[in-house]
Order: sequence, then C-alpha cells, then structure tokens
Amino acid sequence: MINVRASGMPLVERAAAPVRRIGARGFVMVFALEAALIAVLFGVVLYALTPQRVPLVRSGDYTAVREAVLARLNGSVADPLVELSPGVSARESNVRGFALNGQTYYYYLEGRRGFDPLSRGAVDVGRIEVVARDEASPQPIVIYRMLGQ
Repeated sequence: MINVRASGMPLVERAAAPVRRIGARGFVMVFALEAALIAVLFGVVLYALTPQRVPLVRSGDYTAVREAVLARLNGSVADPLVELSPGVSARESNVRGFALNGQTYYYYLEGRRGFDPLSRGAVDVGRIEVVARDEASPQPIVIYRMLGQ
C-alpha cells in the first residue's frame, strides 16, 4: 500500500518580476541631466533678479554722460555751489541735475551724502530710471533720470 498525501491545491512557485537596475553609465546620465536642469533654473532666477533697465550701459551716450558728471565733479565745468542751508552747500548739478542731449540727468556718489532728488527723498525709487552705474571711480557714481520727463 502506498500512502500519498496530496493537497487539493497544487503548489505553484511564482517567479519574481525582473528588477531593472540602472548601471553606472545611466546614473551619470541622470545626474548630468539633473545638474543641467538645476543650472538652467539658477540662471533663470539670476536673470529675473537683475535690473533690466540700464539703457546707457549699451549705448554710446554712456561715455558722454559719464564724462559730463566727472567734469562737474572735478571742477572743469562751471558748476556753482548752491547753499541749501546755513553751512551746507552742494554743486548745482547735484541738486537740480544737468541737461544733456535733451535729457535731465541726476547723480549721486555712493557712500557720501547726496543732495539730488532721490537722496533728499523728494522722489520715490519707482519714479526714476537708473541709466548708469560707474564703478571705475574711487566712489561708485549712480546716474539716473526721472521717468515721465
């Protein structure tokens, strides 16, 4: 007599699904793609944060405006002193600006007390257009004009 035990259900071994793994070459490609994406995103953010309205930096008028400001600062152009209050005087071009090619330009030296409309608080930053920032001098010079003039 043969004793055989059999269950009602046959045992079936299931094969595990094949796991695909990325190789070293694939890892480097994915890493390079992510690095390029992050670099592009970083560039877009930096581009969005930089001021876009600096028109004279790219034009030939930049040197003319810069030279006009420097001539007023070093005294080679007649620029009388204006007394603002007792004991406080400033160059007239610093207070009222100067005209060049039909535009009125204002300037101030960074790090020094200025008497231009922006430094005095007579005009809001949103109402000016910075046309040049000259860092070649010992003190940076910011040249601007009023919007809507």
